Amino acid sequence: MNRQFRDPRHYFPRQTVDDDEESQLSLVSSVPTPTNNYYCPVYRAGPRHQDFDVQQEPPSFAYREQDDDIESQLASSERKTDSTFGNQEQSISPSHASLSTHSTWLDGHLPHPIDVVNVYYPLPPRDLESTTAADVMFYGLQYAGFDSIRQQRNNDTRRAEWFKSFYGVEATTASPFFQDLKNEYPDVNLKIALMTLQWLYLYPTYPVLSGQWKWCEEFIGSNVIDYGFKMASVGRKKIIFELRDNVQIGRTVDCSTFMVFEMRLDPSSKWFDYKTHSCGLKYEFCLAIHEDRVVWINGPFPPSIHDVTVFRGGNADESEDAWDHNSLYFKLGDDEQCIADSGYAGEPKCVLTKDEHSQEFKEFSSRAKNRQETFHWRLKAFNILGGRFRHGKNTEHRMELHKMAVEAIAGIIQYDYENGHPPFRV
Repeated sequence: MNRQFRDPRHYFPRQTVDDDEESQLSLVSSVPTPTNNYYCPVYRAGPRHQDFDVQQEPPSFAYREQDDDIESQLASSERKTDSTFGNQEQSISPSHASLSTHSTWLDGHLPHPIDVVNVYYPLPPRDLESTTAADVMFYGLQYAGFDSIRQQRNNDTRRAEWFKSFYGVEATTASPFFQDLKNEYPDVNLKIALMTLQWLYLYPTYPVLSGQWKWCEEFIGSNVIDYGFKMASVGRKKIIFELRDNVQIGRTVDCSTFMVFEMRLDPSSKWFDYKTHSCGLKYEFCLAIHEDRVVWINGPFPPSIHDVTVFRGGNADESEDAWDHNSLYFKLGDDEQCIADSGYAGEPKCVLTKDEHSQEFKEFSSRAKNRQETFHWRLKAFNILGGRFRHGKNTEHRMELHKMAVEAIAGIIQYDYENGHPPFRV
């Protein structure tokens, strides 16, 4: 007896994603919410595969209703032992095996008669509307490939580790960041925001993102840049220079250099960074010592410019009036100083460790500078800054995009400071 088994995907309308930007945005907003489930027939081998794990009852959330005739077909499905069934092997796609993770396909075909069983699987979410930490984690892990059944089988610690491995921070940090992003830009799509966060952290190429997020490379390329600038705008609002308490030595300052591709339209030795022996861009960062805050970002600059020159906004052989009055030197009050390293030697507004200092102050200064370096390390934990930055059509465009990435990530780290992961105390 020959039976024709239909592909389970035939029962559900196929979503078509084209390269049109408006069509893809409308697709994101029109699909069902991720709390919907569907069930479909799964082909399973016979006695040899009794370890197949079947969820007989649907999850607690709702599932999509199917046509009565399909349900009746599934309900009336019986195990068939007809020897002629082997003639239908070619009509059964091996892709069905992906629906049953515990079943085994041997030598490309089924050696035993098969059953048709109802297995419930969650629909992959297509849009994230809620910014609660629980929803951000659940949806973010679904986008990363962890379905709801697998999430339910693991504890909070494991799920938080998964989320951080894809997005760089935990959901408790991403949640308030996305909420402020949505307040600033009400029409923001949080799925694209999650994709941009992953782009900043893992820095994959557009084809890699396309395979995971199901959008074309052109759509992804324009949107991660657009959302990167939006995230940088939100991050800049967290960078406040004023301190809570009026103290003389309340900040640390240092510069850090990040690798970028060669400036081929502006070849010059000024872009050479002696630490990485390659092309780079330099930024100046300032942290509050007695608060968990980033208070200053300045850059980018060519790596050949000295740290103290960046601090002053000009060279020592120039008059002070000729210096850049937007530099950190002019932001500090007359009675304020910063703890700095030997790169700022000779600057009265920077305090360097000296032999005549007490042992207590030396330890305080050392811990403050190590805390500053820890912030630089956290910046470079995001691959877009830790690796070689490859975006930009020319020198100015590359510097603009790199500054966007630095400001966005610095803002994300500031949100991380405020949500359970502050720097160590001095």
